[in-house]
Amino acid sequence: MSRRLNPAWWIVGAVVAVFVVAGFYLLGPRPRRVVPTELKPTPTGTVNILIIGKDARAVGPVANEGRQRNKREEQSHSDIIVVCHINFGVPAVNLVAIPRDLLVEVPGITAAASNTDFTHMEKIAHVYAIGGDKLLRKTVTNLLGIPIHRSIAFDFDTFRMAFDILRPFIGILRIGEVNLTERDQALKFARKRYGLQFDDADRCRNAVSLIRGVMIRAWWLGGTRLGDMVIGRMLTIVGEDTDLSADEVHQLTNGLRRAGFSPAKTETAVLVGEGADVTLARYSQTMSCYLPAYGEIEKQAARFLMDKKDVDAISFMTQEKFRAPGYLFESYVTPTDSADSLTPLPFDTTGMDAQLKSTRLKELGAAREHGRGETTATDTARKK
Repeated sequence: MSRRLNPAWWIVGAVVAVFVVAGFYLLGPRPRRVVPTELKPTPTGTVNILIIGKDARAVGPVANEGRQRNKREEQSHSDIIVVCHINFGVPAVNLVAIPRDLLVEVPGITAAASNTDFTHMEKIAHVYAIGGDKLLRKTVTNLLGIPIHRSIAFDFDTFRMAFDILRPFIGILRIGEVNLTERDQALKFARKRYGLQFDDADRCRNAVSLIRGVMIRAWWLGGTRLGDMVIGRMLTIVGEDTDLSADEVHQLTNGLRRAGFSPAKTETAVLVGEGADVTLARYSQTMSCYLPAYGEIEKQAARFLMDKKDVDAISFMTQEKFRAPGYLFESYVTPTDSADSLTPLPFDTTGMDAQLKSTRLKELGAAREHGRGETTATDTARKK
């Protein structure tokens, strides 16, 4: 007499079969029709994407922080700026961070008499607040001599939401001596500046290391239906803060895969410079800034953004020593900088709306208050 199989086993078998089929469907390679896009690489087969971390503050009550987008300021600083350089021919991906306090010429806004007329330049972090991603892209092109094809910006909400989406696939992300396990910790790690040995230079190093780590852990998703779903969800979260389309993201990742790219080979760098106090004419105020070491930056751009591997450029990921030009040791503080000389709007308001003007006035007020308690130049705290 034959024994009948327990019906429970049929149910278990059916469930397992469903999971296996779903796994093959989601994780298996998916056929995808090549869709023409407007993203055109340079003649040398390169594309440059600007990755921005902005400090837009919440406007009004905050609900479900990190789980939904809350209304935030329309104008904000770009605290993190990273150029993601992609070369399909090598293949290679390089991540180059630009310190937020770097002084730059801003097309149509500043008019410095020379490349060392720092008092008539602007912090690159302010450029995003003045003219958004378009002006920031022009400024980066002017600084580094490369085209910027696309940009993507994250605020506090979208960063947290993006990390939550990726967390199941990247697991515990170890960056240096830090294990990143949840969104708030990751955001704090990416934004932390004060208390680090080399201030914003170290924050830049953390930022590119974080992006590189996520690339390495999430690369296996590429070419799968699950990966398509993740990309779609990420772009939905970011919304209007990017001009990248899903088809363009697939164009980039598929192109790198076909060329045999390995994310473990991604190189990282931070633009070389030196911190200094500079009296910025636009604000009639002395601020803590970052002076560019042009010779080193030119070599970095050639190696990491133009793929000239024969150029001997430092990455500045470990605060390497470099030959510092004399202008880095000049004084750029003017004696007319005082609280008594300030007018109601002591700065150039070109491109600024009322909200940004108000922000600048608050910054200047905080700076003057802070300055009354200082006794030496070396005690100067870094201000926005």
